[in-house]
Amino acid sequence: MPKRTNDFQRLVYLVRVNLADGATVTESKMLEDRMTRTMREVDVCIEGSVGSQHVIVSVECRDHRRVADVTWVEQMKTKHDRLPTNALILTSRAGFTAEAREIARIYGIQTFTLEDIEIADFKSLFGFESSLWAKSVTVSASKVAVSVLPTETLAEETVFVMPTNLIYTVDEQEMCQIGELVQMLVSSAWARDYLLEEGQKDHVWFEIDWEAPRDHLDRPLFMKKVDPPMLREVKKIHIQGPCQFQIEKFDMGSGRIGDVHVAWGKTEILGQGALVVATKDSEGARKMSMSLAGNLRKE
Repeated sequence: MPKRTNDFQRLVYLVRVNLADGATVTESKMLEDRMTRTMREVDVCIEGSVGSQHVIVSVECRDHRRVADVTWVEQMKTKHDRLPTNALILTSRAGFTAEAREIARIYGIQTFTLEDIEIADFKSLFGFESSLWAKSVTVSASKVAVSVLPTETLAEETVFVMPTNLIYTVDEQEMCQIGELVQMLVSSAWARDYLLEEGQKDHVWFEIDWEAPRDHLDRPLFMKKVDPPMLREVKKIHIQGPCQFQIEKFDMGSGRIGDVHVAWGKTEILGQGALVVATKDSEGARKMSMSLAGNLRKE
């Protein structure tokens, strides 16, 4: 069965990631029912240790327009009585009835609601006034040229190569195909940061140079010349091809979950939903996380 999620659950998940302080936070975690031995899904699961004891804090989310009543609280208590949950937190976007809060308090269950606030404190949470933009890029390496250093008998030379051409190490061992090396380069953090910094929305072509390329042991790379047979040290790898930049604005919102101030934004990046969440806790600590199609970045 595919894991379920929604925007409110993902928002609560990212808030908990920001507040976890070393604990492991998992969205849509499967826990074993002690009675039936079946796996039950929990919206957000926080796992850590208190001394030598493994502790599980489960968070269930309700994204309904109507307030959560005592029936939902009792259903969640019954569910988690059979799961390895040490502490239960219930979060409702629309809030709880007075009876539901009182029964949860008696059961020792914490309840939180997302309270909207009129003025979004974007400057203190995100570090800017009121807007958040996402910039993404897709690239395809269509042409690769390799320049090799001169030797005693041959001049410096630049040739266009095929993805299957081989790269060699200094001890004449095959390292990889040039296509694999190029893919590693265009997928690297350095290339990503360079392209996102320099690229604009109207750019449709990119070029990257890798000067004096080295292997993981900081040794030079080589290509093999067939006639006469010899290794030629690679001076530069030049990569070019089509690219597409996308710049999208996040739709922003803000509120509180308990005593934590939250600001969030949602947009679409390369056809996938993206959610960024910033939090400021009661002590003023600020953190930010972003979720893109199940992937998580935290700063």
